[in-house]
Amino acid sequence: MAIGNMNLKINDMEQDDFDVVIIGAGICGAITAYKLAEENHKVLLLEAGTGQTDRIAFAGNYATAVKKHPGSPYATAGPGYISGPDNDNKYYIHETNSDKFKSTFLRIKGGTTWHFLGNVPRFLPSDFRLNELYKVGDDWPLTYDDIEEDYCTAEMEIGVAGDHKEWNDYMGAHRSKKYPMEKIWQAYGDSVFIEKVNGQFVLEKEIKIMGTPQARNATAYNGRPACAGNSTCVPICPIQAKYDATVHIKKAIEKGTALKTDCVVKKLIKDDNGQITEIVYLDRTTKKNVKIDTTGKIVVLAAHAIETPRLLLHSGLATKSNQVGKNLMDHLQGYCVAISKNPVYPFRGPITTSGIDVFRDGGYRNEFGAFRLSIGNDGWGRIESPFNTLWDNLNSGFFGRELADRVSNRVICMTRISFSTEMLPKKDNSVTLSATEMDEIGIPKPVINFKFEDYNKKAMKYAFEVCKRIFELADCKVDEEKSQVTSYSGAGHIMGTTKMGTDEENSVVDSFGCCHEHRNLYIVGPSVFVTSGTANPTLTAAALSIRTARKINEQLRAQK
Repeated sequence: MAIGNMNLKINDMEQDDFDVVIIGAGICGAITAYKLAEENHKVLLLEAGTGQTDRIAFAGNYATAVKKHPGSPYATAGPGYISGPDNDNKYYIHETNSDKFKSTFLRIKGGTTWHFLGNVPRFLPSDFRLNELYKVGDDWPLTYDDIEEDYCTAEMEIGVAGDHKEWNDYMGAHRSKKYPMEKIWQAYGDSVFIEKVNGQFVLEKEIKIMGTPQARNATAYNGRPACAGNSTCVPICPIQAKYDATVHIKKAIEKGTALKTDCVVKKLIKDDNGQITEIVYLDRTTKKNVKIDTTGKIVVLAAHAIETPRLLLHSGLATKSNQVGKNLMDHLQGYCVAISKNPVYPFRGPITTSGIDVFRDGGYRNEFGAFRLSIGNDGWGRIESPFNTLWDNLNSGFFGRELADRVSNRVICMTRISFSTEMLPKKDNSVTLSATEMDEIGIPKPVINFKFEDYNKKAMKYAFEVCKRIFELADCKVDEEKSQVTSYSGAGHIMGTTKMGTDEENSVVDSFGCCHEHRNLYIVGPSVFVTSGTANPTLTAAALSIRTARKINEQLRAQK
């Protein structure tokens, strides 16, 4: 039979009686599912990607991959694995004249936490008030204080290692609870900067090397081991010392949540009152289209900042504000590389353990983006791997002891500082639907329009000058030719596209993630971000999901 004008044949009908259906089993969907199941609500969690998550096999895939990149462990994850930007370089269609959008995500049980770095600093209070303070961007409909307790809960749930004294009240960010674990030991190379740069002034800012809060265990925590320093956090932690969302999927299932993987939601259907009354998905294992009656139920979209607007646009939902798909953001990155006078011995421990956060706020934000600096612990990273160093020396005719010495002496002195710059929300940076190109199951591919603007170009040049001065203070010789400042890399921090706000005329959801037009539809994840802020988005997205779950619980209690 056909549903409306969808021309979609339905082979099966979902009969289970759920209170909540969550679409997407990444960190935000998983935590939402767990918090609602904890309150004895019946939850169904639908995941488009595979449920095959054999960590040992993934680690093996990475070890044997010819090209090592964030998606390489998961590219052969089984027959249920479907295309996404991590395994299909034609997944994004770019508008004519668009710059390339370089960030990717994973469609798999556990989502992109499989290959995230694990840095989880909080946003600063100023990140929520960008327009009020600097007359650019927009303000959030909530403040830092509104979600401070949710930040604490998120840190406990994920298991964050950090230094409470170091971060409490830093740049006005009050902390009401300590981190559940002391901070991860900072890498040996960080000590070079701590010794020579700490307390020095660079462009009128006093430099402080801070231990970056980490979603990885400093000690055994929640049944998982302490970090063993494998230095492969991106793309995979082989022992799960680094958090990934399978942790909360397991906890949600133990509380009664039902999980269905390989189920790609194709459309949401509303009634005349704007309530979402049906979900239609393709079960890739049975190759059947299935319909779920969601009348009187809650639907939660947790499909990240590309797939969430894609599904809304394909379903013709939340159209009133014309904001669905708008304000696509990332943290655009560059880096400065140098050779240290003394060895820094990289590749022991996580990829980064320390950063410089003092440039995350300042009056310059009305002209260019604020930024974080991360001190790398992986040599020159993807710019020049140890294998590349070996190959270059071989091609130059060196061999034997001289070859070994040249490679060793260079690799142990390689150091890098990366900078991540905030983006402003812009309506022209967007996700729309292709009118001509479909994915393998007939859903229009996402079309990206994205611009590398002056606000970021100025920030990257400023950050690069900061890095050069820091390296100078630390007795390191900068290689400007191999540094990156006039182009950019994606940080994998995909944000915006369903912004929150108080006015249904210019925002998609309210401050609790409830869709203005469809009051039984909630959205969780970084798609609801109003601005990109100056920190990795995962912790803030998790805190907001906890806030949303609390609101849904109240709504369900009132209905019963």
